[in-house]
Amino acid sequence: MINYLKSLVKFDKIKIDPLKGTRQAILMFIPLIIGYLTDQLQLGLLMSTGTLAHVYVFGGSARSKLRIILYTTIGLSIAIILGSLTVTQPLMFGMLLLVVTVVPYFIFSALNIPGPSSTFFIVAFSLPINLPVAPEEALTRGLTMFAGGLFATLVVIVNILIAKESAEFKAVKNDYTIIKQLVEQFNDETAFSSISRKAVSAFKNADHQFITASLPKGKRSIKFQKLLILHNLAQGIHAELLELNSENNRPLDTEIIEMVNYISDMITNKEKNNTMWRKEVDVSPVYQNLIDYIFRVDEIMHANDEKIAREIDIRVPIYGQHMYQNLTLDSIIFKNTLRYIVIMGISIFVALMFHFDKAYWIPLSAHTVLVGRHTMHSLERAGARGVGTVLGVIALSVILISNPSVPVAIALLALTAGITETFVGANYSFAVIFITIQVLLLNGLASQHLTLSIALPRITDVMVGVIIGAIGLVILGRKTASSMLPSSIGEVVRAEAKIFHYLFSANSYAKQEEGKKEMLLLSVKLSNMSRVYDSANGEIFNHKVSIQNYYPTIYALEEISFMLTRALNNSNHMHINDEQMGEYLLVFENIAKHFDHNNYIVIKELSSLPQYVYIKEALMNIQHNCIHTNNVQSHK
Repeated sequence: MINYLKSLVKFDKIKIDPLKGTRQAILMFIPLIIGYLTDQLQLGLLMSTGTLAHVYVFGGSARSKLRIILYTTIGLSIAIILGSLTVTQPLMFGMLLLVVTVVPYFIFSALNIPGPSSTFFIVAFSLPINLPVAPEEALTRGLTMFAGGLFATLVVIVNILIAKESAEFKAVKNDYTIIKQLVEQFNDETAFSSISRKAVSAFKNADHQFITASLPKGKRSIKFQKLLILHNLAQGIHAELLELNSENNRPLDTEIIEMVNYISDMITNKEKNNTMWRKEVDVSPVYQNLIDYIFRVDEIMHANDEKIAREIDIRVPIYGQHMYQNLTLDSIIFKNTLRYIVIMGISIFVALMFHFDKAYWIPLSAHTVLVGRHTMHSLERAGARGVGTVLGVIALSVILISNPSVPVAIALLALTAGITETFVGANYSFAVIFITIQVLLLNGLASQHLTLSIALPRITDVMVGVIIGAIGLVILGRKTASSMLPSSIGEVVRAEAKIFHYLFSANSYAKQEEGKKEMLLLSVKLSNMSRVYDSANGEIFNHKVSIQNYYPTIYALEEISFMLTRALNNSNHMHINDEQMGEYLLVFENIAKHFDHNNYIVIKELSSLPQYVYIKEALMNIQHNCIHTNNVQSHK
């Protein structure tokens, strides 16, 4: 309980975002004040609501930011059109409200898009409750909200243009900062392993940045291609370090450390080291591949535009595939969506059946509880929502007693919107105070009733929604992920075995597209496995130690995936004979069956591969961890 209370007042300073808060405050204020001055407050209100699409823009490539804000703008516009058409038909309104909440929730979850999920889709759909009943104005309202979204898009474009560094350049800088750390700590095996875990996650995030920013071949800029080559070379250096580590080739020569520091500083600080490496390097032949990668980085950094002519084969984002692959009961996202449908359906039913005045506050509150990362996080959000709402209502009630004018209410609405976006990532319970004030003022301006009647009843609505969400989570979210975790690991093992055979079998395949397709499926399964692990780790009735014992296996599988990706992109990778292939496929299947049936596993020694020898070490580590996990469970 003490830890929970501390979490309510703890601020993560790194996540405070004053620039985004300032932009959101301006975006809300300008349409509202123009609407007020031109006696078109309702249009100004709709347009300012459309600017909430800006809330969904987080870090990422310029293309991904624009893609998210445009699609969100379209979604918000459709939501208010549907709400305006059905506001007088409770049954239809309730059914469509469920659709408007579930569809964005699933899409945002499947594509792993951070942000408030369906929150402002619920607000947009329900806003007509506070407006005059006018179904004939549905299209006008939708277009006005769309205009607000375009205004927000314009602000995002300006912010992208004035940014000093692109997201892709920041990703590459981070790549080489980590490479520098890996090389410096290579001679300390424990420290190297710790940093290597961070590296796998960092490279995965950088991959995502480049994929979401990618254009079709022939349309990529020289600058983008250069950054992409540097990113791929950083992954190559990491792969070589893993290989050297698996063979215990220590200590690393000081010349190599010096070279890596040189190229890392060259990339992370443009003002330093603007000349090529000139010193002669004399090291053991076992380091030759690593040296070749380092020299290649040096070469690319000093290549002119004409030399950067090599086209990199990178996947363009296939969002439909990611969503389709999650439409199965094996997916934690799909199971969470089913749970979400049930709980949100109950909250909407209660709100409409018992004729609550502003019925949407109940599903809105239930929704904010359900978008937590896992069960415990969601229950923490439930408490934060309750406390923040009460404080927000009290603060607004004090303000409303003084009968504020419309311009004051507009300024306060913009201010609270800005404060919300500044602090929502740093402390949710603090931000909820201002979210509450913001949405209540939005409703008050829409209904033209800035009185206590818009505030005090909302405490009851929110508490009902929070209780429904919390009880639903306790009943439906107890051990769902824990029971799914072993089978999700087994699926990843079999998917990697399939790609391993595709890549290294002597019966080689001619079409590389098949490998890319399988790698896409593997990435979905890896994402599902990681999410299942996170969810299982946060469930209420689980055995923490048992869940956490799976982590070394999950990490090893991610590293195998990394090595397989490297092999897929290397047209000159070697093949192995059928005997060795059978040896490796047997171990893959033994591991998969272990997780499918929780049976004991007999450790099989593996012969070394001609390339990508780290795959052998990772498989041996998984086998040993399976034995360790069985021993722990047998002593529980």
